[in-house]
Amino acid sequence: MTTTMLRPMAEIMREEMVMRPRITALLEDGPKTIREIADALGEPAHEVTLWVMGLRRYGVLEELPKPKAEDYYRYRLSGENGH
Repeated sequence: MTTTMLRPMAEIMREEMVMRPRITALLEDGPKTIREIADALGEPAHEVTLWVMGLRRYGVLEELPKPKAEDYYRYRLSGENGH
Protein backbone atom coordinates (compact mmCIF):
# COMPACT_ATOMS: atom_id res chain seq x y z
CA MET A 1 0.00 0.00 0.00
CA THR A 2 1.32 3.42 -0.99
CA THR A 3 0.95 6.25 1.46
CA THR A 4 0.78 9.82 0.26
CA MET A 5 1.69 12.75 2.44
CA LEU A 6 -1.02 15.36 2.35
CA ARG A 7 0.22 18.90 2.00
CA PRO A 8 -0.83 21.55 4.51
CA MET A 9 -4.00 23.44 3.51
CA ALA A 10 -2.20 26.80 3.53
CA GLU A 11 0.34 25.50 1.01
CA ILE A 12 -2.40 24.25 -1.30
CA MET A 13 -4.34 27.52 -1.06
CA ARG A 14 -1.24 29.59 -1.88
CA GLU A 15 -1.22 27.91 -5.28
CA GLU A 16 -4.76 29.04 -6.15
CA MET A 17 -3.57 32.08 -8.12
CA VAL A 18 -1.12 29.92 -10.08
CA MET A 19 -3.80 27.32 -10.79
CA ARG A 20 -6.54 29.79 -11.70
CA PRO A 21 -5.39 30.41 -15.30
CA ARG A 22 -4.68 26.72 -15.82
CA ILE A 23 -8.15 25.73 -14.61
CA THR A 24 -9.96 28.47 -16.54
CA ALA A 25 -8.06 27.53 -19.72
CA LEU A 26 -9.25 23.93 -19.36
CA LEU A 27 -12.84 25.07 -18.96
CA GLU A 28 -12.72 27.16 -22.14
CA ASP A 29 -13.31 23.84 -23.96
CA GLY A 30 -16.50 23.27 -21.96
CA PRO A 31 -17.71 22.15 -18.51
CA LYS A 32 -15.74 19.51 -16.63
CA THR A 33 -15.95 17.57 -13.38
CA ILE A 34 -13.35 18.00 -10.67
CA ARG A 35 -11.92 14.58 -11.60
CA GLU A 36 -11.57 15.63 -15.25
CA ILE A 37 -9.85 18.87 -14.22
CA ALA A 38 -7.53 17.00 -11.83
CA ASP A 39 -6.59 14.44 -14.47
CA ALA A 40 -5.87 17.15 -17.06
CA LEU A 41 -3.72 19.10 -14.59
CA GLY A 42 -2.01 16.04 -13.15
CA GLU A 43 -2.94 17.24 -9.65
CA PRO A 44 -4.71 15.41 -6.79
CA ALA A 45 -8.51 15.73 -6.89
CA HIS A 46 -8.68 16.84 -3.25
CA GLU A 47 -6.42 19.82 -4.04
CA VAL A 48 -8.32 20.66 -7.23
CA THR A 49 -11.53 20.60 -5.18
CA LEU A 50 -10.17 23.38 -2.97
CA TRP A 51 -9.12 25.50 -5.95
CA VAL A 52 -12.43 24.97 -7.78
CA MET A 53 -14.43 25.83 -4.65
CA GLY A 54 -12.37 29.00 -4.24
CA LEU A 55 -12.93 30.00 -7.86
CA ARG A 56 -16.63 29.24 -7.47
CA ARG A 57 -16.84 31.35 -4.32
CA TYR A 58 -15.31 34.33 -6.11
CA GLY A 59 -17.64 33.98 -9.10
CA VAL A 60 -15.05 32.76 -11.61
CA LEU A 61 -16.72 29.35 -12.01
CA GLU A 62 -20.25 28.09 -11.61
CA GLU A 63 -21.67 24.69 -10.87
CA LEU A 64 -24.08 23.19 -13.39
CA PRO A 65 -27.18 21.25 -12.28
CA LYS A 66 -26.75 17.48 -12.23
CA PRO A 67 -28.98 15.60 -14.70
CA LYS A 68 -29.21 12.63 -12.31
CA ALA A 69 -28.60 12.33 -8.59
CA GLU A 70 -25.67 9.96 -9.08
CA ASP A 71 -23.88 12.22 -11.58
CA TYR A 72 -20.94 14.40 -10.60
CA TYR A 73 -21.19 18.17 -10.67
CA ARG A 74 -19.67 19.86 -13.68
CA TYR A 75 -18.15 23.34 -13.54
CA ARG A 76 -17.91 26.01 -16.19
CA LEU A 77 -16.65 29.54 -16.45
CA SER A 78 -19.21 31.97 -15.02
CA GLY A 79 -21.27 33.89 -17.49
CA GLU A 80 -21.14 31.19 -20.17
CA ASN A 81 -24.43 30.39 -21.82
CA GLY A 82 -23.63 26.76 -22.45
CA HIS A 83 -21.30 27.24 -25.43
